[in-house]
Amino acid sequence: KQWYQRRVAITAGEEANSVKPPTRAPGAYVPPSIRKGEPADSQTRQRDENPTIRVSNLAEETCEKDLQDLFKPFGPVSRIYLAKDKNTGISKGFAYITYNRRESAESALQTLHRFRYGHLILQVEWAKPSGS
Repeated sequence: KQWYQRRVAITAGEEANSVKPPTRAPGAYVPPSIRKGEPADSQTRQRDENPTIRVSNLAEETCEKDLQDLFKPFGPVSRIYLAKDKNTGISKGFAYITYNRRESAESALQTLHRFRYGHLILQVEWAKPSGS
């Protein structure tokens, strides 16, 4: 019925813009793409610009504390993400470490790439930006 009324309004010579969009209820969800203020992808872009390294070939028993102990000596760590299985909580074998300074990340990468950690050899590389 609403589309019919709009079509009648257009054919009657009225402006197509005369039909007003529905108003949002207070407290309703607003998608990030149309929120006021910062762009929708600013958090992702900021995270991508920070020096992040990807560590793989981690043991299943690895926890975030282990990674913090291993990577903190190279400089202040702003974020650690250890990929875990949703059901079991066991490590999937890789993690992302984000440093505050690129020099710290570079030092950790050079020192810990092919480093023997437990019974495995770590693989450390620069993380690829998300979406690529």
